Amino acid sequence: MKNLSVVGLGYIGLPTAILAAQHGYKVYGFDVNQEKISKIKSGDPTIIEPKIVSRLNEVIKNKNFFVDIELKEADCFLIAVPTPLMNDKKEPDLSYVFSACQTISSVLKPGNLIILESTVPVGTTFCISKFLEKKSGLKLGVDFFVAYCPERVLPGRIFEELVSNERVIGGICQESSHLANKFYSKFVKGKLYLTDDRTAEMVKLVENGSRDVQIAFANQVADMCYKAKIDPFRVIEFANKHPRVNILNPGCGVGGHCLAVDPWFLVRGFKRDSNLLKISRSINDERPFKVVNYVIKQVEKLKKKGIEKPKILVLGLTFKPDVDDLRNSPALKICLELNKKTELFEMGVCEPNLVSDRIIKLGFSNVKELVDGVKWADIILPLVKHKDFFGIKYFNLKDKLVVDVCGLFYNSIEFFIQGAIFDKNENYDRDKLFYSKDIGGY
Repeated sequence: MKNLSVVGLGYIGLPTAILAAQHGYKVYGFDVNQEKISKIKSGDPTIIEPKIVSRLNEVIKNKNFFVDIELKEADCFLIAVPTPLMNDKKEPDLSYVFSACQTISSVLKPGNLIILESTVPVGTTFCISKFLEKKSGLKLGVDFFVAYCPERVLPGRIFEELVSNERVIGGICQESSHLANKFYSKFVKGKLYLTDDRTAEMVKLVENGSRDVQIAFANQVADMCYKAKIDPFRVIEFANKHPRVNILNPGCGVGGHCLAVDPWFLVRGFKRDSNLLKISRSINDERPFKVVNYVIKQVEKLKKKGIEKPKILVLGLTFKPDVDDLRNSPALKICLELNKKTELFEMGVCEPNLVSDRIIKLGFSNVKELVDGVKWADIILPLVKHKDFFGIKYFNLKDKLVVDVCGLFYNSIEFFIQGAIFDKNENYDRDKLFYSKDIGGY
């Protein structure tokens, strides 16, 4: 295999294409978005990732990477397109995957390998294999080969993890697994495990479902702690001192392209055997709305104290710290909901990982200077633990109501609990701490 066509040039497809081009493959990038193609051609990757600009320009300059809105023939085709949910039904939308296969079928040649990396329900790889066989007229497992290899990367570390992470490769037949193994072996240093396609599909879904359940548990711990007037971050810290306990920290919800979506594939595919996953999804999906309701109640209390239109400073919009990714972001959901009620308050958003124009286009007032924003606000609402926020000083928050749902200030010298501010080194009166008595802790 010398030539590779990558279908879908997003957060996974583009870095994978660049990495393959850096390791000897002649890579053709394909995407239906003409604007994206034009920007990538000019050296703009359209996504933020460490070193991606220099890497992209290197492979373009060396003529190892080409992009177009027409799919090129290749030895190997890698599919990295979205698999979102359809409306409120929580059903997987596989239209992008089958559209990619339709396009590939028109250029498919004997000996070709197709690798699917998009997260899909169990059985999808077999379905697209038969679809390709029907559309191309070629014989599956004889003329062409298909494998499933789910990505396992963390935004902000994609290039490192594409190389170092272990991967699971599930072929539709043994030869498919073998060929996919040869492809990845050129640039993946982590161990490659070979299995069948259905097992590999299930592995990806179980990985993400497991983490979603863990986050749901952490969020319920927080709810119980707030009701009991206890700091959940301290409870979790101490619980994790047990050698066999590892509880995650709670937050404002679950986002990203995986955890907020993939568990639903299992819920829909295995309705009688996925009750825990379904409940966990509901807990995490409800989280942003609990935060919104709590914030509104605090606004109403401040108004009763004489602040006619309280000012809220939101810290963070992205789905996780130190990235520019807004996909399924619970922080963004919170801000969009709060923005519907701005007759009650003023709201400014500080998001250091997004350019001002993008924040303004979302309908928010952009706060460029964090220090000025803190001085301006009556309520500080940290939603994402960006490293840019770690420098906020205690003395600037003494007169503020801090609603810290992500634990930004825990483990600092002074820390804050739902509007209560006290120093770790000082005694405090529990009766003076401010907690919500409402259901859910918020």
